[in-house]
Amino acid sequence: MSFGGPYPLAPIPALLGIRPGMRVSVINPPEGFLDVLRPLPEGAELLDSARTGLDVTVFFTSKKVELVEKLPALARGMAVTGKIWVCYPHRLEGPTVPTEDFVRLAALEIGLSDNKLLLLDPAWSGLRLVWRPRAARPEKPQVSA
Repeated sequence: MSFGGPYPLAPIPALLGIRPGMRVSVINPPEGFLDVLRPLPEGAELLDSARTGLDVTVFFTSKKVELVEKLPALARGMAVTGKIWVCYPHRLEGPTVPTEDFVRLAALEIGLSDNKLLLLDPAWSGLRLVWRPRAARPEKPQVSA
């Protein structure tokens, strides 16, 4: 499945939230995706093998099993404020193809939540995952003497 089409109204790096100086990783890109990803903003790096500190990870998958196997490792590689875009084919159907709800549930299982949905092109959708916000802390007990 190749990448490209009439959907994006802005450059792909802007849609994915890639800003200057960010560390970016792309996994399993469809043919043509890296071409539309460039040029990256000034100082942004496209890394092949970083294990930690990634600001944006773009992960393409068309298999539920692959998503469940790789998502925990991708989450460990995120910077504290990092994001993972899980991109899946939105026009394919079948028991092995991930859907928006499946991606969301897989993310919740490991402590991630989604906060943005994007149609990247006619074939691919992306769901942005971030660390789930923590609940508000209860008030600190006051000690009186």
